[in-house]
Amino acid sequence: MSDIDIRDFFRLEDALPCEYKLISSDQIATQDPETQFDYSEEIQLMAQLKELQRQGKGLLERIDRQNAEIAAYLTNLDQQVELIGRRVLFNEIQTPDNFRSKLVDISVGGAGLFIEELLPEESYVALRVLFDEGAWVLTCFARIRYSRMLEGSSHYRSGIEFVSLPLEYQKLINRYLLNRQTTARQEQIRANQNGDVL
Repeated sequence: MSDIDIRDFFRLEDALPCEYKLISSDQIATQDPETQFDYSEEIQLMAQLKELQRQGKGLLERIDRQNAEIAAYLTNLDQQVELIGRRVLFNEIQTPDNFRSKLVDISVGGAGLFIEELLPEESYVALRVLFDEGAWVLTCFARIRYSRMLEGSSHYRSGIEFVSLPLEYQKLINRYLLNRQTTARQEQIRANQNGDVL
């Protein structure tokens, strides 16, 4: 098997849950993508907790070098928050009409959107996407570049281009793709060592 290309990470089985709303070009110029979705109080709380976790990561690393017991306790608290967050997001995903669509073949520039309706080319959508089983949420605008019905299916695939994606999200997507690449290469090495064929 040849080296894995970053463009090949996302395959259908790795699809990310997402939801979208068709919007006008005027809304992109005058609104924030976050305002297009109704977030439960629980989701908002989890977003705040995630931000606090990110802020405390460097502090935790310093504490770990100075006091292993306190670091272990704080790590345990982080894991508890993570478990609660996954349950909240799981409940959100199970809500009818939420996260029924899938995002695949993602890159910093765009992705493929699997949906149940044909969207007009050059139209715009607001997107909300769950990464890493809800570890973080991408909310952004995108332009529809093409739409076509999937062969043998009642669903459609739309090629989308992200619009004015903030640098922070670009970095998060790049990190996500690099992590996927690392995992895929490790699996490839293990398979080669075991004589398996991927």
